[in-house]
Amino acid sequence: MFYASVEAVLLIFFLYWSVVIANGAYRHLKCRKRSLNISATDLPRISVIIPARNEEKSLPSSLDSVLKSDYPKERMEVLIVEDGSEDKTYEVAKNYEKLYPGLVKVYKLESNAEGKAGALNFGATVASNDVLVFVDADTQIERDYLKRAAYRYVSGNRVLVGLTGVKKRRKSWLSFMVSLESDLTNYIIRGSESLNLPSPTVGYSLVIEKKILEKIGGFRKSLTEDVELWARLVRAKIKIRSFEGIVYIEPPATITDFLKQRLRWYKGYIDTLEDYFHFPKDRKTFHMEMYLAMPLFGALSMLISIGFSLLKSLYLLYSIAGFTLDYVGVAVIILLYIKYFYRENIDFLKVKYSMFGYVYFILMSLSTIGALFSKVFGIEIKWHRKPR
Repeated sequence: MFYASVEAVLLIFFLYWSVVIANGAYRHLKCRKRSLNISATDLPRISVIIPARNEEKSLPSSLDSVLKSDYPKERMEVLIVEDGSEDKTYEVAKNYEKLYPGLVKVYKLESNAEGKAGALNFGATVASNDVLVFVDADTQIERDYLKRAAYRYVSGNRVLVGLTGVKKRRKSWLSFMVSLESDLTNYIIRGSESLNLPSPTVGYSLVIEKKILEKIGGFRKSLTEDVELWARLVRAKIKIRSFEGIVYIEPPATITDFLKQRLRWYKGYIDTLEDYFHFPKDRKTFHMEMYLAMPLFGALSMLISIGFSLLKSLYLLYSIAGFTLDYVGVAVIILLYIKYFYRENIDFLKVKYSMFGYVYFILMSLSTIGALFSKVFGIEIKWHRKPR
């Protein structure tokens, strides 16, 4: 009876997100890269804020992508907030300030107890413009990213989240799976919006009006300051919408880096869920809590399958069958995704990558279990910087 109840809850959870993702996938295919009808004089003045700590190697490519964008330079400023780097990040940033006087401005924080949240808040405080665009120092934006954000902004949307792409998409099975997961996140963002639900925000692709950020109290120190901010935006009933600009992220290089990254993410999700969970009074709050609980449901589905096989031998067959169906199902979905969404031929390499779908899911579940373990026993989780 207990297992049947848990399976019913999991079924409802996966059906819920299937509806959201299906809507997002349809909207993505239908509306991808719509034309922009906006003149240069209608573009708002924007402040691009880039927090940087120990980003000596990645900061130049991130800055270059911003400076090479098609946004009018006279209507933007780029603020680099250097936060206690132990490498030459500050020197690199200052070189750009010399090359682009008046456009690039560099600030060095001598002391910051709030981590990345403190650097983000400082950038927002010194920004000259009302439209704040937050970009991470290890990401790259598409050339029309800023214009697409501005187009949605002048249409009346004051909090926006962009879409995610992955650099080195086919370098390894891990980067390929990360890229598929990022596409899935894009569908959740688009699907949420199409159902009039709050689109989840990602810190490396966030556009927000300055007075709104001030109104809700800015960023707060957290393992996932972007998710924590999103929860408060939803609770404050502030509308969040998406735009079609793409930010390219760097995937973890190894499984160890991946596990450390996800351990921090999922611990941040759990902390945020604990802070803001209450019996949902409306469907938007319910949507937020379902999203924050996503890692927990993923881990639960894995544990329940293992539990079947451990309790009774009869359930062993059920467990094996379930794992097999999941494994084959993931592989088929990924193959169809490649074939029809990207219009590419399926070669052996992509078939091989698709077979790692369930392994990837297990890695994410293990990270969630580790996050729960650290929560229960009060083990501190720190930021882990991906190697360059």
